[in-house]
Amino acid sequence: MRESTLSMKTIFGSLVLLVFSSSSAIAQQAVLSGFEGSTELGAYRAGFERLAYGKDLGNQAPVEWVEGSMLSRMFEKPEGKSNFEVFRSYETELQASGFEVHFASALSAPTSFKLKQIYAPPHTPSFSERVYAKPDGSGELADSQLAYVVGLADHYILASRTTAGKELWVAVILSGSRPFYMIEELTISAREEGTVRLNLEALRAAIADAGKIAIYDIHFATGSAEIEASSADALAVIASYLAETEGGFYIVGHTDDTGTLTSNLSLSEARAAAVKQALIQTHGVNESRLEARGVGPLAPVSTNTDDAGRALNRRVEIVQRLP
Repeated sequence: MRESTLSMKTIFGSLVLLVFSSSSAIAQQAVLSGFEGSTELGAYRAGFERLAYGKDLGNQAPVEWVEGSMLSRMFEKPEGKSNFEVFRSYETELQASGFEVHFASALSAPTSFKLKQIYAPPHTPSFSERVYAKPDGSGELADSQLAYVVGLADHYILASRTTAGKELWVAVILSGSRPFYMIEELTISAREEGTVRLNLEALRAAIADAGKIAIYDIHFATGSAEIEASSADALAVIASYLAETEGGFYIVGHTDDTGTLTSNLSLSEARAAAVKQALIQTHGVNESRLEARGVGPLAPVSTNTDDAGRALNRRVEIVQRLP
């Protein structure tokens, strides 16, 4: 089904369309059209990807990111159209369509060191591995074409909008040395769970290497210390590891930073205690080998400002305890 027009404005005699799709598949349809007369060169889609950005493009400014489903497209602009016209068209349309524009500016030089940082590991770990498929199915874009945009950009826009509970982020980047530009659209969503499961070999290796392992396969209802049935396999793996080893271990509960510190500390300790009791009662682990503790949100492994980061912070860790 073709996209339906949500709003359309004539800007400098050219068109930028903000569109929506009736499809329920996230990141399968574009929200922003190409600038009128542009040629789409290639598109990259990912069910879970990272959009890194800088609200301040100074070289010392922090790099932030959001995670979710992504559609990234490369275009060639039409002849006779300046980067400034394309840039101003997108900026105006985004503002008129309810987006908060976090950054919109011509860059200080055709080569932006900051954007090179943003589109390189660790901020965008998979950018060099992306495959941009040509619209006609004849192949993929060359890496050099992508480099002309992120390595030689001279205009950059970053904006976001929340509609019907979905938070959409958009970045528009224009090359200063070639007639190319890129539109990145990311809808914040959680990573699909259950695609990787805890196994005994991974548990052994992690504790041997780091003395601990973070476990995400033990599930609790929101605000509860009751272990859900889907956690049975992970508990069985932990019990198998304990059966083949000696010595003691801490079971440490972690939460995100939603709610009060007092409630999170209490909840994390209750969850750790529930895991300890499950290992003792269901798997026969000696109680003296396990000590349950909760640290709430005090040892995060990611940001607490978005859903994906909070999900990483909610975990149970098995930590080796010295005699």
